[in-house]
Amino acid sequence: MVSTVTDFDVVVVGGGVVGAACACKLAQYYDRIAIVDNTQHVAWQKEAGYGVRVSAVNLASIELLSQIGAWEEVQLMRAFPYRSMHVWEQGGNSEIEFDACDTTYSSLGSIIENQVLLTALDNVASKNSAITQFNNVALRELSTISDSSMLVELDDGVRLTAKLVVGADGQHSRVRECIGVSSTRTHYHQLGLVCTVETELDHQQTAWQCFTEYGPLALLPLDDNTCSIVWSVPEQRCHELAGLDDAEFNLQLSKAFEYKLGNITLISERKSFPLLGAQATQYVDHRVVLVGDAAHAVHPLAGLGLNLGLADVAHLCALLQASDRPLGSERVLRQYERARKSENALMQRSLEILDALFRQDAQLIKQIRSIGVNATNKVLPLKLMFMRRALGVPI
Repeated sequence: MVSTVTDFDVVVVGGGVVGAACACKLAQYYDRIAIVDNTQHVAWQKEAGYGVRVSAVNLASIELLSQIGAWEEVQLMRAFPYRSMHVWEQGGNSEIEFDACDTTYSSLGSIIENQVLLTALDNVASKNSAITQFNNVALRELSTISDSSMLVELDDGVRLTAKLVVGADGQHSRVRECIGVSSTRTHYHQLGLVCTVETELDHQQTAWQCFTEYGPLALLPLDDNTCSIVWSVPEQRCHELAGLDDAEFNLQLSKAFEYKLGNITLISERKSFPLLGAQATQYVDHRVVLVGDAAHAVHPLAGLGLNLGLADVAHLCALLQASDRPLGSERVLRQYERARKSENALMQRSLEILDALFRQDAQLIKQIRSIGVNATNKVLPLKLMFMRRALGVPI
């Protein structure tokens, strides 16, 4: 017996932040949107405390979340705006500070727990009659029915058709696999150690980043004197840090941060995740488009990964809305690919160069590095150029 086929305009595979945001944005233009997600999300609960996985959400991403109604949902839970970013090199004399007072904005962005973002987007999607959600089910196969339609088969036997399929299903994308697109991967042989801490001194609504001897250490401001940390370190060093008792870990962390915020105290579990860079060899195929981690991944030292994915969504949706061509037009999808693939590849390479540069111990390199960072800190137009790229909006 052949199962019934349900027709949609767009099927978004992947219900994470990028996929859900894409579905909610597309639902402003089209009446039949499906989200296929192989996970079951746990709703955010204030009583559960801070989640250890957070994102630094830039102003462009906040604008997108506002457009789809998710930013209002986030604010009903919690988000922590930061007004400045202070970056320096451990044991050196180079530093640079980016401050919202140099722009027309009151903040540079917000630090938001990933679970808050997911819950906000789930709330928006569940209220939208144009969106149908298929949760706890995975994509089994993707195939072409005709020039104008794709068949999406799920592993529970459900079959959907779509004029456009959006692959937002992460680094191990099944959509990318189904269309035969490979992804070049760069293994950094590092892990990102994440946890929540309390600082002795006020974090001053500042995102702090120190280039330590092991790798970049970021302290991202939450409420009061609470921060989330992301410490990118070699795999062996990460295992060592994870194995320390709390008191010794606090000491190692405070020393690495050069006591800029006094003594730092762990208040959560410690988790880690592997760091790698990736670029799909192509972002589009016949009526299929890749966004977010399905298309690319970058080093987390600048906190741009999620923002790049949401920038994919904003650019793709703007092109679809502005075009008078049928949904899924190859010309429109190629326009998206040309714009976003070059931008994401440039950002990936830039972050890799920056990470490698701060790992060099040669004295001459250190001196050149110091001169460059301090000079940039003194030249406002140069700083503003970097800030425009990071914030994603005119300043």
